[in-house]
Amino acid sequence: MASTGEPLAGMTLNERLYALGLFDRFDKALAGRNRDALRTILIEVEVSDVDETTDQLLNSPPEVDF
Repeated sequence: MASTGEPLAGMTLNERLYALGLFDRFDKALAGRNRDALRTILIEVEVSDVDETTDQLLNSPPEVDF
C-alpha cells in the first residue's frame, strides 16, 4: 500500500495499481469488462480522465498469454 502523502501523479497506471494493492481487483474488473468497477478503481488511483481511460481499456483488444 502507498504511504500517506506518496504522490501518485508521477506514476504510471500500473505503478499506481501496485502501490495501492489494486492489481487483482483491476484485472478482475477488466477481464469481466465491468465498467463500473473499472471506474471506481481508476478514481481510487487518481486517474485524471476516468471516462476516457475506461473507454480505452474496454476498447483495446484483450492481451493474449502464450
